[in-house]
Amino acid sequence: MSKKIQFVLWLIIMIAVIILIGVLLQNNIVAKTSTVTHPVATFEIQNYGTVKMELYPEYAPNTVTNFIKLIEKGYYNNKVIYGKDDICLYVGRNASGEAENPKASLIFDNIEADSDQDYDYTIKGEFIANGFEQNTLSHEKGVISLIRNDYSQYLTNLQEESYNSGNAQIGIMMSDDSRALNGAYTGFGRITEGMDILEKIYQEAEMKPADTEGQEQATDDISQFATYPVITSATVDTLGEDYGNPEIQEAFDYNSYIYNMMSSSY
Repeated sequence: MSKKIQFVLWLIIMIAVIILIGVLLQNNIVAKTSTVTHPVATFEIQNYGTVKMELYPEYAPNTVTNFIKLIEKGYYNNKVIYGKDDICLYVGRNASGEAENPKASLIFDNIEADSDQDYDYTIKGEFIANGFEQNTLSHEKGVISLIRNDYSQYLTNLQEESYNSGNAQIGIMMSDDSRALNGAYTGFGRITEGMDILEKIYQEAEMKPADTEGQEQATDDISQFATYPVITSATVDTLGEDYGNPEIQEAFDYNSYIYNMMSSSY
């Protein structure tokens, strides 16, 4: 092989290497400088201020879709922050502090409200214990998670009903100790603005007395506030993306289940 041909071959190889290095550097720069865009929800809390949360459909797509739809339908307007425990603030009950399931008619326009076709609904839990492997979001401080029931603490055969019992109430993690919830609850977002407001509520809001006219202070180990901070408005910016409707199912009626079980024993 002549020296001229060898020179040309080495020149081609060097040019190819330079191009490859350039492509790798460009990809690395793009990866470091590009930002993943997520929908952002905003809660205006009366007498406190604005709280913003970034939502993560890559971890919990149906949960995010459901949350967005409920916000768009006005579900969270005038809902309250009703209590706390050692690791969490609890959000989404009505002005009286009572749990209130959303209805299918709120989601689907072809279902008439309070008709025979209407029903309380829940969504499937998107977490590892429920077979949803892609949700690896850690329940650290500031993360938002969907509250669900735990019927299995009473009847061990109701694990599936427990896992799929969440719909609208959310918990906001106020401690990194909440990582014990990883894999067993659906984390789907994070507070990006107003964490100081939530800290103020968590630390300073007056608690309900231990006994008020015969009513207990705590429900399910949640200490309730004496006066509930109110979400005066809830909005969401989807950055132009239409998330559609969530996949829902009829809510499990635990009380009817127990009644029917007891009735069959007699």
